[in-house]
Amino acid sequence: MNRNQAAVRLILMLTLVFVLVRCGKKGPPFLPEKEIPYRLNALSVEQQGGGFHLEGKVVDPRDPARPVPVIEVGRVYHACYPLDNPPCENCPIDYGPFRSVRGEQVGKGRFSCQVPVKAGKGIHFFKIRLIGPEGGIGPFSDRVKIIIHE
Repeated sequence: MNRNQAAVRLILMLTLVFVLVRCGKKGPPFLPEKEIPYRLNALSVEQQGGGFHLEGKVVDPRDPARPVPVIEVGRVYHACYPLDNPPCENCPIDYGPFRSVRGEQVGKGRFSCQVPVKAGKGIHFFKIRLIGPEGGIGPFSDRVKIIIHE
């Protein structure tokens, strides 16, 4: 056996060893987001000024009677469709990038915020994910819509 054949066999054996001892699926190269259980129920929207006002009840789905902490920040997802081409009632909505908004706790367990999005003509859809005091992100609220005719 000459040197070239020996080198090729060595490379093939090393490749086989590396393939057999690899550790499996790799995760993404960043830490996963922290999660919180709190979500926004009974979300409502109304046009206010040049934007929108969103409000809902903060609950812990694991135990709805449990008191919730004060949550003042949320991620608001917004999409707008023209009046003459609305999506079907159960169709998925393509939300653009989210906006982080500072809200306030109004009353016991209620979250309220102003969304600085132009309230133009169309069908506007919103969803919110609450962000906890330590940066954990909650599940999506139900989506809510408002129709602006003018």
